Amino acid sequence: MSASDLPSFRIRKVTESEIETLISKIGGKPAHPDANERSKAGADFVLGSSVIELKILEEEGMEKRERQQKLAKLFRERFPQRPTIVLDRELLNTEGQREYDKIMEGPIKTEVSHARKQLKQSRSELNVSNTVLWVINNGYTSLSHDALMESVARRARNDSTEIDTVVVSGAYFYSDSFESFVIWPIDCSPINLDKPFEGFKALQIAWARLASDYMTALIREPPVVDEKTKGPIIDLSFKLDEIAYVMPTPPMGRKSDFFVHGRPRKNSTGITVSPPVATVFAGLSQSEWTKFKRCNPLPVSFVDHCDYSEWKAQEARARSESPLKPFITTPVTCAGWKKWKRQLPKGANNSIHRYATDLFQEKILSIIEGARERTNQSVLPHRYMLLITEEIGQDLAFDVSHLFEVCTLLDGNDHLDEVWTDKPMFFEQARCVAAAEAIARDVEFVFWEKDKTYAWT
Repeated sequence: MSASDLPSFRIRKVTESEIETLISKIGGKPAHPDANERSKAGADFVLGSSVIELKILEEEGMEKRERQQKLAKLFRERFPQRPTIVLDRELLNTEGQREYDKIMEGPIKTEVSHARKQLKQSRSELNVSNTVLWVINNGYTSLSHDALMESVARRARNDSTEIDTVVVSGAYFYSDSFESFVIWPIDCSPINLDKPFEGFKALQIAWARLASDYMTALIREPPVVDEKTKGPIIDLSFKLDEIAYVMPTPPMGRKSDFFVHGRPRKNSTGITVSPPVATVFAGLSQSEWTKFKRCNPLPVSFVDHCDYSEWKAQEARARSESPLKPFITTPVTCAGWKKWKRQLPKGANNSIHRYATDLFQEKILSIIEGARERTNQSVLPHRYMLLITEEIGQDLAFDVSHLFEVCTLLDGNDHLDEVWTDKPMFFEQARCVAAAEAIARDVEFVFWEKDKTYAWT
């Protein structure tokens, strides 16, 4: 699983002893004071006319390899070309969503099954009219509160006639290293409408009081890092067959007032400077080749027996054999090369290919610097490169980019020529590659857009 590098404090997990205290304060009590001596497991608490079984979800369900493999198979069938696949239930059709729910409900199904037996046992022994399954989410962050509520209620309806009411709550911690907040939802879903949970209002008030006391204590004395604490919700991801599967961190709800250029993201790619983006070859006309051949001494890459046809054959071989694309022929002149050579330190490489590379470097930096965002207000040229980058979650490594050459036709419509798509590149990296493609296609302008559907904002 990926882990955020962003510095942040941690919060304590909710414990069963805290819930015991909460229940006691609103008039509840243990359902079976002799629980440790019993042979048959029962529920945890009695509150008024209800018996309550408490289940605390501590583990992240998406960490299980078997579950990862099932999710990968489900999504890969629908997105076979993607290098990064977002595990968004809404991207699936109805059948896929049912399968997704089935995969994610594994831990919940187990807890509901255990709770059913415990509540049935306690109902047979105690004078109660209502049975309650209370699920607290301490660690299953790949399920939001609403998704967990729906899942638990669905399992209770499908699997049991022994559960009359489902209550789901949790503490969800979000942080961008500067701004942090915790939300404490608690909701009730009746399963058997004839047997309402009359104690829910008191439980709801007590949960809010617990949250208030908890946050006050957190501000006064942040907890130490140990197994009883947890950090903020982060991207959840895994890799199978070199494909990244990502459940992005939910947006924090509004733009940061502190990080004015966007909340910080981690970069696990290891790329901090642009890697090579093209193969550059010195382009010579017949006349310039002749001028170079008259130089004394000859430049590197020239030999006495080489004629112009052999030079062009060498260029063709390099074009076909070069592993790095695009292959760019940069026109050079003998006069320009001589001027450039005089500026080099003594003993430096004065190859005309090195000269061509320097010319290419000047050109690509100019295009990168001139790249602009495409908006509704943009004045667009007749022909340009369009780079689209999908920002996915907190890590640049998950981003996906696409590049097109756009040409405006006489009727005013745009013709898009796909250069490449679905490349695992973050924006700054992809912009360099887009600029190289622009040079290769003799296009002067690069425009870009960012798709923030799954961005961390």
